[in-house]
Amino acid sequence: MNRPSLLFLTDLNNGAEQEDILIADFLRRDFEVLVRHPSDSESLEKSVEAIIIRNVWNDTTYGKPEPWYARWRVHPDLPIHDDLYMREGEYKDYLLKLYADGFPVIPTIDTVRAIDELPESETYFIKPKDGFDAIDTHVLSREELLAMNPEHHLIQPFVDFEYEISFYYLDKKLQYVLHAPDKTERWRLEPFKPAEDDIRFAERFVRWNRQRRGIERIDACRLKDGSLQLMEITDQGGVYLSIPTLPEEMRLLFLGNLSDSLQALVAFRTGTQAG
Repeated sequence: MNRPSLLFLTDLNNGAEQEDILIADFLRRDFEVLVRHPSDSESLEKSVEAIIIRNVWNDTTYGKPEPWYARWRVHPDLPIHDDLYMREGEYKDYLLKLYADGFPVIPTIDTVRAIDELPESETYFIKPKDGFDAIDTHVLSREELLAMNPEHHLIQPFVDFEYEISFYYLDKKLQYVLHAPDKTERWRLEPFKPAEDDIRFAERFVRWNRQRRGIERIDACRLKDGSLQLMEITDQGGVYLSIPTLPEEMRLLFLGNLSDSLQALVAFRTGTQAG
């Protein structure tokens, strides 16, 4: 029996290629896997039975969308979330919306004219709306922030938190939770057993996110009082999963669930699902 074809979109020059090599190798048990960068995949997109977007983080060059990124907005397998990637906004504008709507998010504005809407703080953290991996982020005093008057950046009070925690979901189902016990080493993550309140926190954002299928990562920080505040939601092509460092049982369980999800997608699209 022929295995279904799967187009695996990733950037194997992103410094984290080991993760996607491991995932692609696992999926070859059930799929004919074609690995491509999105800039070199257009001719294949209509000939495969499923597409998965993996670690493709830098989808802009100097603030302008890459030519291939526009295809993600119209391809039936690649739905872009209108809240997370607003067509008339910028990538991280959803944090502004969530904060304004009263969600437990680190207080966030995008103009110094609104600085009085933030809790009083000695220092402020700014990050580009189209940035990733803490590139071009800064901690500034109020005076430095006002003098810089940044554009296309989010502005937040600098939060003194205990640690970061990430919740990993697949098709709206929690898969595992990791945390960084040392907040100075964001990606030295360890398995974490969340409390029920922690899961309820994460699932507020999972329910809010209208993405129906695929991977989501809810990143939060634990404050000194024990509560959580959202840092970011990552879905679509930017979800690093820490696959190489997961315990084997956890890794294999997740990868099996991912394969099952993709097979269900293929069955739905081809009309071969059971029943």
